[in-house]
Amino acid sequence: MKYFTGFLLLATFGTSMAFAQQVTKDNVPGIGNFARVETTVACAGAIKPESAAAIKKEGFVAIFNLREATEPGADIEAEAAAAKAAGINYVHIPFNSAKPDPAVADQFLKAIAEKGNQPAFIHCARRLAFGISHV
Repeated sequence: MKYFTGFLLLATFGTSMAFAQQVTKDNVPGIGNFARVETTVACAGAIKPESAAAIKKEGFVAIFNLREATEPGADIEAEAAAAKAAGINYVHIPFNSAKPDPAVADQFLKAIAEKGNQPAFIHCARRLAFGISHV
């Protein structure tokens, strides 16, 4: 998952741009390992549905959830409902790190490029890219 998310970020924003951006870590209740890449994107590990309002308050307009519905602790429906209640776009693109599918990367790239989906908050179950430790 760590490598897939890094790939998605790099493919979306360009290799040189992604590494030139400043990465900061924030402590936001209900979000594990929040890392912001300037104002364009943030990535994190697992989140709680109630953190959708805090994500919106941080300035994000879309939540991208890469978790599979079968993962322990994943509650896709509750997270989608919380995002809707907070007035933030919600995109669920399940990714299986054991069997990566290039079509999922294509789906992600198409969705993140859609008008109204940036700045984006991207998460899965664990810590993702940029060498920051796991949950």
